[in-house]
Amino acid sequence: MTFTRKSVGLTVFLILLLGLLAACAAPAATETGAMAEEEAEEEMAAEPAEPWYDEADVDSDHIHVCTDSPPKYGGEVVVAGAAGAMTGSNWFIFSARDDYLFSQLIDRDTDAVSIHPDVATSWDVSADGLTYTFNLRDDVRFHDGEQLTAEDVKYSLEMFFHPDTGASHGRTSGLDQLAGAAEFEAGDADEITGIKVLDDFTLELNLVAPRSSVLSNMAAFNIWPKHLLEGIAFADLGETEYAVRNPVGSGPFTMGDFEPDQFYILKANEDYYAGRPYLDQIIFRIGLSGATAFAALENGEIHMAGRVTAVEYERYKDDPNIVLLGGQLGGGMTVWANHNRPLWQDARVRQALLHALDREAMAEAYYGELAEVLHLRLTNPEFVSPNITKYDYDPDKARALLEEAGWDSEQEVSFVTYYQDDQNKRIHAAMQQYWNDVGIKVDLVYLDGPAWVARVYDNDDFDMSYGCCGWFNPDQLRLSLGCDRSWPAGRNVGHYCNEEFDALAEAAMSEPDPAKRKEMLYKATEIITAEAGEIPVFWPTRFSAFSASVCNNINRQLDEPFAERYPANWYLAGE
Repeated sequence: MTFTRKSVGLTVFLILLLGLLAACAAPAATETGAMAEEEAEEEMAAEPAEPWYDEADVDSDHIHVCTDSPPKYGGEVVVAGAAGAMTGSNWFIFSARDDYLFSQLIDRDTDAVSIHPDVATSWDVSADGLTYTFNLRDDVRFHDGEQLTAEDVKYSLEMFFHPDTGASHGRTSGLDQLAGAAEFEAGDADEITGIKVLDDFTLELNLVAPRSSVLSNMAAFNIWPKHLLEGIAFADLGETEYAVRNPVGSGPFTMGDFEPDQFYILKANEDYYAGRPYLDQIIFRIGLSGATAFAALENGEIHMAGRVTAVEYERYKDDPNIVLLGGQLGGGMTVWANHNRPLWQDARVRQALLHALDREAMAEAYYGELAEVLHLRLTNPEFVSPNITKYDYDPDKARALLEEAGWDSEQEVSFVTYYQDDQNKRIHAAMQQYWNDVGIKVDLVYLDGPAWVARVYDNDDFDMSYGCCGWFNPDQLRLSLGCDRSWPAGRNVGHYCNEEFDALAEAAMSEPDPAKRKEMLYKATEIITAEAGEIPVFWPTRFSAFSASVCNNINRQLDEPFAERYPANWYLAGE
């Protein structure tokens, strides 16, 4: 079967942590940031082009289309905050997918689910689902002028799989059936034999078992320049100048000035294979966040201020100068009880954790219109059984379950999280009180992102943890909650393990019959909810605040990694 520009309805995955850290300063204004008044309007106007969005997107909550202001070139957009890669980390760890500087084989459509070609112009899938052949564009060049070839794609995939890179395995876990991947990860092979370069512009992937999410996973990783990185030990990549200051990709923008702890600038790639971006540059103000960022947005100093709380949502929802873009997450906020700890191994105790929480009242109190109760981190209704177990607020039932399980009400359990903003701290305090009311004493522990990763993932030193997000792609039931998917093999934070669940979720990943696949997934979702394998809490709708002057702006977070931003299509509305 051959796939071309026509969108294919597949899903994407992956969890991406982005840090917005301290300090804020603005770069000086630049000449390229403002078009000279004497420049004629016709010289600024863009050539008419096919709409890159669907007609239904015009009135949606996730795209801002300026129907009365046609595209034009020039200007700059200022963004509050920055990728974690530019705030003390590196591009290999925190930028699994970046559509400013980098390209991918495949892109997602504005629905965040369907896919279409990017660097790959087309692809063929064998009848048995074991061989994928990608045909690449021959006009893609990295920012240093070198041509992008299939060798770069092979290198990029192997880089993500190698344990020394420091990149999260969660980014490639959907490709776990690549032939030779396990041997390469274990250090028993020098390459992944299932990745074959047939010629400069043809790449072949060979699997040992079918995986329905292979194509969507191709949209989830950057293509890195082999010619700049080969020869550097994988363990050393994160310390290179390339990784921390001067990344080179093939995307619509190139790295410009960078002032640590203050700002960095991305400049339009004049030679971008898909056409020059409309904007001249994008400025990221490192550390600008919260109330200061919203004030700067209101004053016209910046164009993108970040995620709003219920308070800002009410303030801006009717403001003609500010647009709120977003939607429901694929999944949401979840408590992970550490199944490696004996105190959580009795399902009745985990069920009591859920019955003790008045999640509906908390959602209304702390999120307003922007959240509802979450029952399962998989939020694609097509694959979630209507018969999953749902836990109503019932503190008496919680106490009874704890008594049956022999719970020791004098013991204290740790609740470890990196969510430290005021709203989340109020939510955590409320959960702490609800649990205390039924006899579960909780100690709240707040850590920054790296410390949380070290304590929870690396050292398994926690009783409970709290974080985001979930999935629209049902393959992630197996890939993220399987018995063998604890870190570093995957992101099974709570070490949930049920062999019947694993078998059903595994079989569903390669089942070609849609009806049989759905039946398997229904049973799997019934199993994990019946025994409270995880403690889902809220399903948020996340909106961010933007200037209405930024056209073709998109913000949709249906699945991981978060939806394509299409920054090459952004432009500033005319006067």
